[in-house]
Amino acid sequence: MKEKIKKFVKKHPVLEKYVRLLINERKIKEISPVKIIKGKNNVLDIDNSVIMNSCKFDIVGNNNKIEIKESSILNNVTFFIRGNNNRIIIGKRVRFNRGGSVWIEDYECEAVIGENTTFEDSHISVTEPNSKIHIGTNCMFAYNIDLRTGDSHSIINSISNERINYAQNINIGNHVWIASHVSILKGVNIADNSVIATRAVVTKSFSDSNILIGGIPAKKLKENINWDRQRLYK
Repeated sequence: MKEKIKKFVKKHPVLEKYVRLLINERKIKEISPVKIIKGKNNVLDIDNSVIMNSCKFDIVGNNNKIEIKESSILNNVTFFIRGNNNRIIIGKRVRFNRGGSVWIEDYECEAVIGENTTFEDSHISVTEPNSKIHIGTNCMFAYNIDLRTGDSHSIINSISNERINYAQNINIGNHVWIASHVSILKGVNIADNSVIATRAVVTKSFSDSNILIGGIPAKKLKENINWDRQRLYK
């Protein structure tokens, strides 16, 4: 019976491709993540269907929670937390294909990634108390992408001696495509159905949806656009 199934699958290249993917995912699931957890009441709530390969949890603090929902696949992802009462939520069917990190410092911080969002390799950094990064559903991130709510160090006004660079939240809407080598800095909001071009440095918010953003610093390049994961031909 097994031989008959093998012969049938070999006659159908597309079916064979998906069978190989399923086999590889089963192998990946057997590799347990590294867990370095110090403190009290830290919770890892990971659904049984989640597949993880070469991932790491490095947590020092109390009352932190990481929730990873159904059918997500994470490769080479590091979850780093230093502080208390922080939360990371990875939605359903999220994929980190090559790698990445979710980095939190201080307390009452939050990183939320919506369902069906995919990453090649991205660094998501939430620093300073009460700051947040929220990423919507069905977004597509390329590689070498950096999002950070704060600068991790202080810039001081030399006259007033007041700090001028406190952290600010980042919000990425639904169905946003972020190309490679993009940096998104504190206080940025991106509306739905937008595209951010390669190597853009985004320092301000864009409230219009369906736009192309690019440049250093980033500006609106085109309006009335949308995008699709598929290569569409005439």
